[in-house]
Amino acid sequence: MVTSEKNIQMIMELADAFGPSGFEDDVLTVARKWAEGLGTIEEDHMRNLYIHRKENTGNKPVIMLDAHSDEVGFMIHSIKPNGTLRFVTLGRFANIAMSSADVLVRNALGEYIPGVIAAKPVHFMSESERAKGGVPEISSMVIDIGATSAEEAVNRFHIRIGEPGVPATKCRYDAENDVMFGKGFDCRIGCAAVIETLRRLEGMDLPCDVIGVLSSQEEVGERGCKVSVKHANPSIAFVFEGCPADDTFTEPYAIQTALKKGPMLRFMDVSVICSPRYQRYVLDLASEKGIAAQASVREGGGNNGAIINTALDGTPVVVAGVPTRYIHSMNCITSGYDFEETVKLAVATVTSMTPEQIAKF
Repeated sequence: MVTSEKNIQMIMELADAFGPSGFEDDVLTVARKWAEGLGTIEEDHMRNLYIHRKENTGNKPVIMLDAHSDEVGFMIHSIKPNGTLRFVTLGRFANIAMSSADVLVRNALGEYIPGVIAAKPVHFMSESERAKGGVPEISSMVIDIGATSAEEAVNRFHIRIGEPGVPATKCRYDAENDVMFGKGFDCRIGCAAVIETLRRLEGMDLPCDVIGVLSSQEEVGERGCKVSVKHANPSIAFVFEGCPADDTFTEPYAIQTALKKGPMLRFMDVSVICSPRYQRYVLDLASEKGIAAQASVREGGGNNGAIINTALDGTPVVVAGVPTRYIHSMNCITSGYDFEETVKLAVATVTSMTPEQIAKF
């Protein structure tokens, strides 16, 4: 099943929102719009957003639905005499994904200024540069906004040190093939899943309270979640991610995160061993309900689940990742089908959860 046009629109608006780590304000504005009516919404000083289901009673175990609202981006480090902008990354990009990319840089007036990550023409490359494919280290890259001097960058473009930037990619949806192209699916598609899961739970009398959380600054060390988990105080958590699909560059036998095969549930990554009993429970539930799901053992990566699992008293956690090709780049690909199956699995998990079941994990 492909998800609804309404959900596609929500995903696209969230993906397009300007929100690198630490600067998630625009994302939360979009999220508040789509979460209106679902319950009490509050925000803390870390820019974590909490959606308290209106049916919550306050005296039941809490299920935390988490996704991070930030995206990988940049911060302006300094302005060179020629008007180009040195930057540092907020989160990890691959060098090869950046050269010649379109970007947006916020200026002192709050405007989003278009720019491009400068790519040296092959005509000016040395033999050694050509031999390396012409891709420089990120530390030597600059953003060009069209200024001709540092003075012009400051006085005409109103650029200043510390301002954030993101890829300028606009989300688009190929309805015929159910494929979305855009930036920020890590983890804006997870943010959309939190909201849609809460929407499908509306009116239900559940044995547990449910809090949706959009945590900030995940890409720079899961910083927001260190605060949000204490605020939510969950008994158990279901974490959403936009996770790297491996189906276009991995040997067939080793593919664990393929597009249009449902959410990927990781047994582990370098940051967490997801609660084994809970992990098996959710995978068995998917099989029982006919919900597409994949399982993986990750050799890299990290996510908010690691923080939630260890911040309190060993909170059981699983991580459902919506497969996303070419993650942490300027152009990513995901699908409405995988979003839909992820939400269905989250709803099935939440509605099956009781205090007695949580105690078994």
